[in-house]
Formats: sequence, structure tokens, C-alpha cells
Amino acid sequence: MHSLILDSPAKLNLILRILRRQIDGYHRLCTLFHRISLRDTLRLTKRKKGIRLVCSHPQVPCKDNLIVRAYTLLKERRPSLAGVDVRLTKRIPVGGGLGGGSSNAAFFLIGMNRLYRLRLTKKELFTLGRKLGADVPFFLSGARHALGTGRGDRIRAVPFKRKLWFLLLTDPRGLSTRAVYQGLGPRERQASLTRGIHNVRMTSAFLEKGILEEVRVLLRNDLEKSAGRLRPPLRKRLENLRELQLGHWQMSGSGPTLYSIFPSRREALQNLQKLRHHSFSGTFFVCHTF
Repeated sequence: MHSLILDSPAKLNLILRILRRQIDGYHRLCTLFHRISLRDTLRLTKRKKGIRLVCSHPQVPCKDNLIVRAYTLLKERRPSLAGVDVRLTKRIPVGGGLGGGSSNAAFFLIGMNRLYRLRLTKKELFTLGRKLGADVPFFLSGARHALGTGRGDRIRAVPFKRKLWFLLLTDPRGLSTRAVYQGLGPRERQASLTRGIHNVRMTSAFLEKGILEEVRVLLRNDLEKSAGRLRPPLRKRLENLRELQLGHWQMSGSGPTLYSIFPSRREALQNLQKLRHHSFSGTFFVCHTF
């Protein structure tokens, strides 16, 4: 095998509860990950040595990139590892709270493991992934729907068969994850792990049955207020979407991407047509469980 092409999907955080801040500055949290069909493409091609990354998006740094860091970690573990050319076609918004960079790193590790037959175990891949970012283990897990605890890097797959549909509203200006977490107030990091896990289970059960109305009171993202303080137009956009009652809108991750869940593609498209009569800045996407 000389080359390999992989999909690199995005994720949504359907629930994100912040428990507390640790001494090391990281936050303990409880989150419900959901993998979606909006995705980048990675093409890996063997070369003699080193890594060369080419990306279709001008805002993606090719030197200071999680893919390059992932290659460095692999090289440290396997010094005889040969090189790779990486062509990254970006469709996931950069800095949008959808885990694009983490997904790219995870599927690069998976791809290199296949391309060079490294025979790294899942445990070894997870160890490498945790060094790259808290969201990377979710993408390595292969789960489409999962509970994340710890920093979000302790993954427990939740069985989920239903195909959900989503409207996403993205913002061309990303938000700094670090800045959003640093902006959390003391009262915004006091969630209960036990209650968080209970809400994840309840939400998953309702979504699996297609009971979306019951889910609305369970969906929550503790980073919304901090992100809104950093970017007031984001807070206003979310308020306006909720007032229209065209879906139930939430923020994913550290933002600024907003999303709403729908039971069918038809309903998602119907709401999209209605929303286009309003002047929302950003780009709408229709996607589904992946």
C-alpha cells in the first residue's frame, strides 16, 4: 500500500458540563459526544523521510499542526518510521468547536498505523492521542455517540442506532478554546458528575426513541456564557435563534458553531428555508449522524 485516503468527521457536544478546574489548569467535565457527517479528507502517501503537510484552507497552520505533532510522537515511539506526504482537504470550520483539528490528528494516527503496519494497539493509540488533545480519544474510539469524562478524554461508547439530522450555523471567525475556558466564572464550573452522567443517559435514551421535546431540558453547554462574553454577537445570534423557535439551538464545544437537532432531513431543510428569511451571519450546514 503506497497511499491511503481517510474521512475525518466532526463532532458535536450535545451536553457539556464543567465540574471543576484542576490545579494543572485543565477542567474536569462530563460531555456527550456525537459524530456527524461534516468531514475533512486526509490523503496519506509514503515518502522516504519526514512529513510534508499541504492543506486546502489558508488559515490552517501547516507547521504548528496537530498532524505534525502526531507524526513527531510516532517517530519518537518508532525511530525507524519513514516519512509521509499529507494532503488535508478542510470542510470542518477552523476553531468552530467541532473538533476538526483533533479529528485530523486521530485519523492521521489511524492512517499511519495502517499505511506502515505499525501494529499499534488501541491502548497505545489512546496514549498518543491524549498527548495531542482531550477530544482526540473520542475520534480514536470509533464511537458515533459516547460519554466523555475526565478532561473529556475518558471515553465510554453509548449504543446508538438512530440517524439524527442537524442544522449547523458556523462563524468564519473561530474562538480560542483556551480563552473560553479561562473566561469561566466560579458558578459555571460546579456541575455534578453523577447528575451529568444521568443526563447523558436520559438524553441518549430519548434521542434513540426520537423523543426530541423531552431532550430540550437536558441539553446544556456550560461554556455558552463565557463564549458569549468573549463575543457578544454570538450571544445575540443564539438568543435570536431561540426566539424564532425553529429548532432548539445550542452551542457545540467552546463555540462558536451553533446547532439544532431534527428527526429527519426533511424537517431540517424546512427549518433551514425559514431561517434563510432572516439575516444571520455565518454559514448553514445540513448534516447527520455519521
